[in-house]
Amino acid sequence: MDRASYLKKLRGKLHRLPAHELDAALAYYEEYFDEAGENNEQQVIAQLGSPSHVASQILADFALKDLETPSAKSTKKKMTAIWLIILAILSAPLSLPLLAAAIALIFSFGVIIISFIFAIGAVVASIFFSGIAALIGGVLILTEHWPTALLFMGIGLIVTGLGVLLFPMVVRIIKKIVLVSVEALGRLFHKITKKKKGDF
Repeated sequence: MDRASYLKKLRGKLHRLPAHELDAALAYYEEYFDEAGENNEQQVIAQLGSPSHVASQILADFALKDLETPSAKSTKKKMTAIWLIILAILSAPLSLPLLAAAIALIFSFGVIIISFIFAIGAVVASIFFSGIAALIGGVLILTEHWPTALLFMGIGLIVTGLGVLLFPMVVRIIKKIVLVSVEALGRLFHKITKKKKGDF
C-alpha cells in the first residue's frame, strides 16, 4: 500500500465526519507523510497502523471532543456521539474474540442505561398519573361523601404537582446519564484500541 491508497482508504472510513473535520484529519496525515519523506512511506504506514485503526481513533476522538463543546447539550448531539463511538469500535481492527467482547459489553451497557432511563421515566409517570386518578376519583365521589372527595382531590393535586416538579429534574438526570455513558464508552474504546507505542 502506498501513501495515495492509504489516504484514500482513510477518507472512505471517515466519510461520516463533517467535511471540515475530514479535511483537517486528512491534512494532518498528508503533512505527516510529507515530513517523513517519499522514501519513508512504508515506515510511516507501519508506524500509523491500518487506515481502519487510524479512522477508529479519529472517530472516537471527534465524538468525545464534540461532546465537550458548549453546543453539545442536545440529546441529538449525544446520540450522534454514541453512534460515532460505536462505529469507531466496530471499525477498529480488533481480533475476533476482542471484537465480540467489545460488542457484548457495548450492548449490555446500552441495555442497562436504557432500562435505567425507562425505570426513572416510569416512576415519574406513575406518580403523575396516580395523582390525576386520585383527583378524578375525588371529583366522582364529591356528591356522595364530600370530606372523602376533598381528601382524594387534595392528595391528587399534591401527587400531580410532585410529578410535574420531578419532571425537569428527571430530564436533567437522564441527560447527565447519557453524557456520562458516552464518555465511559469513549474511555472503553481507548482502552481497547490503545497502541502500546504512542497515539496519533
